[in-house]
Amino acid sequence: MSTLKTNNDLRNFVMEHGLPVTEMTLFGIKCPYCGKSDQIRKLESPDDLDQVIETDALGAYSAYLKKLQQPETSIGVCRFCRNCLSLTKAGQAMPLPEEPAG
Repeated sequence: MSTLKTNNDLRNFVMEHGLPVTEMTLFGIKCPYCGKSDQIRKLESPDDLDQVIETDALGAYSAYLKKLQQPETSIGVCRFCRNCLSLTKAGQAMPLPEEPAG
């Protein structure tokens, strides 16, 4: 599965399941797609969603994160434009990779 397809699949999954469940906005982080800085939220880990999402869907979610998450980053979403993005420990947001690493 290509990384671009995984990006699209994760975006659709996030919208379909209403993620993130936790409504905690990360202020000061600007969306690389739309430029909003008050709509960024970090996606929960699969372990935090085991009571919210059915087991089969949780497995797919975990696979998306595993494929897209890079070292030293986490994955978030802009609730305005609905794009998933990579969040660095330095407090910046970057587009998710579109091509496989390596």
